[in-house]
This record gives sequence, C-alpha cells and structure tokens, in this order.
Amino acid sequence: MLPGARPPRIRNARSAGRPADRRLEPDPPRTAAPMSLSLPRLDALSQGSIRRPRLTLALLAGFTLAAAPGLARLELRTDGRELAPSNDPAVRLDAAVRRHFGVRDPLVVLIETSHPRGVWNPATLRHLQRLSDSLAALPGFGPGHVVSLATERRDRVYPGTLTFRPYLDPIPDTPAQMALLEQDVAAARIMTGTLVSADARAVSIILGVPQLDPDRPAAVDRAAIYQRVCDAALRLPVAGDRVFVAGAPAAESLLGRHLLADLRLLVPLAVAVITLVFWRGCRRVWGTAAALAKVAATLVWTFGLMGWLGFPVYLTTAVLPVILVSICLADEIHVFMQYQRLLGEPGGGGEPPAAVCATMRLLALPITLACLATAIGFLSFLASPQPAVRAFGIFAGLGTAFELLWSLTAIPATLALLGPERMRRPRPFAPAGTGLFRRLAAPVVRHRLATLTALAAATAVLGLGARRLVVQDSWEDGFAAGSPFRVASEEVNRALLGTHVLLARLRFAPPPAAVPGAGFRRGPLLDPAALRAVGAFEDFARARPEVGGVLGPYGQLSATYYLWMARRQGTPAIPDDPRRLGRLLDVFEMVRGRQQRREIVDDDLRQALVSIYLEQANYRDTGRLVRALRGYEGRELAPRGASLDFAGDVAVSQAMIPAIVYTQVASTSLALAGSCVLLCLLFRSARLGILALLPSSLAVLWVLGAMGWSGMPLGVATSMFCAIALGVGEDYAIHFLYRVRRGRDEGRPDAVVHAFELAGPGIVSDTLTIALGFGVLIASRVPANARLGMVMVVALLACCTLTLVGLGAALSAREPVPVPRTAAASAPRAKLDPYRG
Repeated sequence: MLPGARPPRIRNARSAGRPADRRLEPDPPRTAAPMSLSLPRLDALSQGSIRRPRLTLALLAGFTLAAAPGLARLELRTDGRELAPSNDPAVRLDAAVRRHFGVRDPLVVLIETSHPRGVWNPATLRHLQRLSDSLAALPGFGPGHVVSLATERRDRVYPGTLTFRPYLDPIPDTPAQMALLEQDVAAARIMTGTLVSADARAVSIILGVPQLDPDRPAAVDRAAIYQRVCDAALRLPVAGDRVFVAGAPAAESLLGRHLLADLRLLVPLAVAVITLVFWRGCRRVWGTAAALAKVAATLVWTFGLMGWLGFPVYLTTAVLPVILVSICLADEIHVFMQYQRLLGEPGGGGEPPAAVCATMRLLALPITLACLATAIGFLSFLASPQPAVRAFGIFAGLGTAFELLWSLTAIPATLALLGPERMRRPRPFAPAGTGLFRRLAAPVVRHRLATLTALAAATAVLGLGARRLVVQDSWEDGFAAGSPFRVASEEVNRALLGTHVLLARLRFAPPPAAVPGAGFRRGPLLDPAALRAVGAFEDFARARPEVGGVLGPYGQLSATYYLWMARRQGTPAIPDDPRRLGRLLDVFEMVRGRQQRREIVDDDLRQALVSIYLEQANYRDTGRLVRALRGYEGRELAPRGASLDFAGDVAVSQAMIPAIVYTQVASTSLALAGSCVLLCLLFRSARLGILALLPSSLAVLWVLGAMGWSGMPLGVATSMFCAIALGVGEDYAIHFLYRVRRGRDEGRPDAVVHAFELAGPGIVSDTLTIALGFGVLIASRVPANARLGMVMVVALLACCTLTLVGLGAALSAREPVPVPRTAAASAPRAKLDPYRG
C-alpha cells in the first residue's frame, strides 16, 4: 500500500482483520446495493490516540491507577448463602424462624473408631470429652452451642442432690460402668442417629455456628470457624479414631476457599495460554508485553472499581479474572497481525503511524461490534434475582467496556510509539487455510440436504436430553468426588440421620378461650391433643422414603417423660393434662437447658419446630416431600387450626432452584433479544439478523441436551453459560453471513464457498483462542467451574460447526459444487489481492 492510499473497506465483520483471513480485497463493482451501517466513524478515537500516543497512554494509566486503591476495599463474601436471592420469601422466612427459635446451622464433628467395642471404649470417650471441651472454648460457640454425650445429661443425679449427671461423668473404666452407660444412651432413644451412630462405630459433636448478619456480613467468618474446629480436632489425635467435619456451614465456606485457591493456579494458567496464542500470532516481545499490559490493566480497573463501589467478591465474581483474561486479547491478535501484514507489504504500508491508522480504520468497527455482542451477553444477567449473579453481569460488562476502550486507544498508541523495527516480522504473511477450507466446503455444498438432515436429527436427539436436566441444589455437589469434605459428608450421612436439615414450623392459633394454661405458662402447645398432632406429623414425615430421621418436640418430650417416669413400661408418651405437660417442660429445661427447649418450642408455646434430616437432598425428592407434607397439613393440621412453614438449608436450596432457572431463562432471553437488535442493525435485515442467531442458539440447545443426557447438573455456574455463549459465539455467524452477502453483492455464483475460504480460517482461529482460555477452567478443583469451562468449550466448538456447516449448507442452494483451484487459476486472483504473500 502506498503512503496515503486509502485501504480497502471492511464494513461489518469482526474477523475482517483476523490472522487467518488473508483476502482483504478492494471493492469490486457491485450489482446490488451495498451493505452498510449508519453509524458514526468508530476509528476517530483511535486516530486521535495515534496522533498523541504519550498523552493517551498517560491518561489511561491515570484512569487505571485511580481505580487501583479500590482493591484494598474489596471484601470476600464467598459464603454459599450469598448465592440465595435475599428477597425471596423462603430466605426471609428462614431468617425469621432462626431468630425466633434461636436455631443455628449445625456443624457436625464425627469421631469414627476402629476399636472392636466401637465407641464404647474409654479412649474414644475421653477423646470425645476433650474435644467437646476444646470446641466449647472456641470463640462463637460456648457450652450452650456444643452438644454431645459429654454435654448431655442422663436421668441420674449426683448423690444427695437433684443435679443430673452428664453421660460421661465419670468416663467408664470398668465393663459394668460401660454397659450402664450404653443402656442409658439407648434408653434416651433420641441419641441414636444424632449423637451416636446406629452401629455404635461413631459419636458426634454438633456445633451451632453463628448466623450471618445481613447488615454486618464480615462479622461472622464461617471459613475461619471451620478452620478453628479442624485445628482443634487435629491437636487431639487418638490412635484408631478418625475425625470428620461436615455440614452446610462447612460446605458454604469451603466452596469459597477452594475457589480462591483455584484462582492462584487458573489465572496464571489462563495468562500463559493466552500469551502463547498471542505470541504465535505476533512473534514479538514488545507486542506481547503490550497485550499483557492490557490484561493487567483490565483486571486492576475492574476489581478496583468493584471495591470503590462497595461490591464484595462473591463466588460468581471470583472466577471473573479467568473469564476476562480469556476474552481480553482476541481483538489484539487481529490488530497486531493486521498491522504486521501491512508492514510486510512492499513499501511497508507507509510510515508507522499511517500503517496503524490504516489498521484501526479497518478494524475499529468489528472490534466495537464484537465487544458490544459480548457485553450484551454479560449484562443480560442483570435480570437475575441473585445479587451475586447480577454483580457478575455488571462487572463483566464493565470489564468488557474497558477492554474496548483500551483496544481503541492504548493499543494503537503503543504501536505508534514502538515503530516498525520492533513489530515487523522477518517475512511477509503467507495465505493459510484458504485451499483447505475450499475443499471442506465441497461436501457441505454437494450434500447439503444430507448435512441439514444430520444436523436436524442431532438437534432433535440432543433437544430431548434437555428435558432430563437436573438442577444442582446440594452443597456437597460443589466438591469433587474423593475430596476430604466430600468424604467427610459421606461418612456423616452414613453414620447419622443426615447432614441436610429441613425445618418444619408448626403454628397453632386456636380461639383464645381454648388456650390452656399451667402456672406461669400459657399456650396452645400445653394442650396434649395439639402436642399429639405434632407427634403424628413427626411420624408421617419419618415414614417418608426421602427422610433419614426426624427430631421434634413430641419425640424429645416423650423421651424425657419416659426417663422422668423412671423408665416404667406402659408409661404414656406424654402427660394427659396441661399442668403435668408444663411440668415436663420444666424438667426438660432442667436437664437439657433452656436453649435446647427454645429450639423445639417457643416461649409463647404457640410454635413448634420439627427437624427433618435428609441424607441426599435434591430438588425433585425434596419437592415431593414438601408436597406430601403440604397435603398432610391440609388433611390433618388445618382442621386443628395449625399451619406449616419450611426453613433450614434445604428450604433455602429449594428457593435457589427457581432463581437459577429464572436466571437461565431471563438472561438467555435478554441476550437473544439484544443480539437480535444488534444483528438486525448490522445487516439492515431482520431475516439475516434472525438467521445469524441460529447457530449460537442451536449450540446452546445442543449443550443443554448433552448435559441432560450425561447427567451433568445445571448449577449457578453452568446456568450462566447460555448468555455468555450467545454473546461470544454469534460473532462467527456475523462474519460468515457478511462474507456471503458481500459475495452475492459482487455477483459471485459461489458466494458460500467464497465465504468458507475467507471466513473459515478466521472463525476457527477465534474459536480455538477463546475456547483455550475457557478450557483452563476444566483444571479447576471446584466441579462447578470445571463444568462451566467444559460447557463453554463445547458450546464454542458447536457454534463454529453450526456456523460453517449449518449455515453453509442452508445458504448454498443453487450454488455450483466447488472444485479445487489450480495454481494457474489462482495466480491471476493473487495479483488482485494486495495482502497475499
């Protein structure tokens, strides 16, 4: 290109300057109206940056550094409960129930022994006593929130007093004392499955973890609490005993810690992969360094802004660095290689500023359109009811906008300063891939009906798999099989009733005249009939196949009454009159404490709390259980003036499932609508705009179907892939359709094959670049992130295939079957192509 010559115009394709797209042809005479956009000149910002490169870089550096202090203001909120929609009625009810009854989330410490006598040996019991005392001394707990055989009291008193003995005072050291302890534990009934396993191979300590305060979320660090509990267990080892720590609080806190630990590996790995890809296209140290400066600036600015605006780092935004790195340099590869292509031409493309100007004049529009399409995909998450997902969408979109600003200003300014000697490659660019892609196009055009039939069949089969999708709602599913926490959870579920708790609140509201009283106590639950109704509800729930066990007021008070009556056979389960029932509550408080009484019956004696333990909670089974309990409410409880509500970690998980599904539907719909508007403007045709959405839309359906057939669950992370894949993958169809339409405007009879030649290498290159970046997530130790990386790789490859093969076959009707070009036939064409080597 001669100095001052106007470069050929590339109007609407992001990939116009891609490394593999060697044919940037001058505009030929047209027989149809050209395709254009009524948009302002998008390279004006780039041209100004090239004229004042030092000022541009200084301003951008100051802009980035102004955000940097915000990094110190960042807070980590990687607790899994932050993923729940805070305004959901189930979440608010759970918080209200926990406050009213003083219930805390249970953290289970399990001591499993290999002793021939099981737990009934002095060494294991001393281990239990020491560990219980050590945990009670930890901040945030105290004796009132530590429950084990070492803290619970039996129906025996110290001599000469009315003070009940703890089960382990004294620790038995003779066979007779050990047998007596075993009998006392069995007589209490409610200990089995909660504090002692049914096979007597394990004992447990149940810790009440402090609740998170929405107004002061940093006041309770559950990850630190979990670590202190583990440290206390490790400090007191006993030969033959193994200690496991499990429960929802541990899962929620560990998930965030594992994710942050993963980032120490994944971010450098993503940077390394993208650097290698960039080096492959640029082959220059200075160019690679300039591109990596963009990566660093984007991360600093995005997370610094997050800190200044007071947004914490959630589980969702913690993975944002890997995503931003993956998409950060796709445009720079095209800019640098196009610039080097110009420098490699005879005459060098003019002075360096002129070559940079020509490069940005060619690529400013496709870069802007690509970033807009990606940003639309990210910003569609603003429709999510989950604050953590909305935060991801906001800052992913803002990070994409910063990347666009940097690409249009800092990169051309840097190229203008570096000069040709640091960026010129040792040999001109040579065409690559065009002959190969022409050969690949031949069977697609020749067998277009068979190709479309095969794609339709694949879509139908995979579409059926989408109906088999399940939604992940268990914290344990967020951990890899064989991980220490997953193993601990499986052991606790095997030994005890289960680690998932569904809290059922029963409220009684009889007429005031029918409310009984006894001494200073007065309330509906002093009515033996009401308490028996609670017991019938407990029995119904216990008989359900989804339930591992049930603990409620009726079961606990009846066990206490049996012991109070000196274990006499034939004793009624509970007293028959309100006065003795009130006395039973006094005895329960005397033996087990007021806090534990408040956890089953409130002070007004109007509400009862039943704990339903589930070993393997999932959305469908829990949904069936809840529907069955609701049916029981209508048949048995409502006629007695009682109502039923649900709380606990299982209820919160159930609330997250509709939020995940809503996020999936809303974000995908918004991404499709926004992309449709953008594409219709781009092509000035509603038909082509909708057609450009088909490959990425079908690719998303393919992936959802594959997830259904393979059993991969849809979780918070994987639910976000649809909008991201639509935003990133639709660019392939934009480029391909642009080339087809331009070929037809030029009167070419083989416009589709021509689009294969010119667009194919660029589409494949772009696919592999971004797929490699997302593929880094597959190495994550957090299954949710590994699944996100996997589905994104598959979705991008599917987008590429459906664009080239699907659109190619659909648009190739009435086109001749391509034949390979001979050297003689292609030689004259090469003379017309100023950018071929």
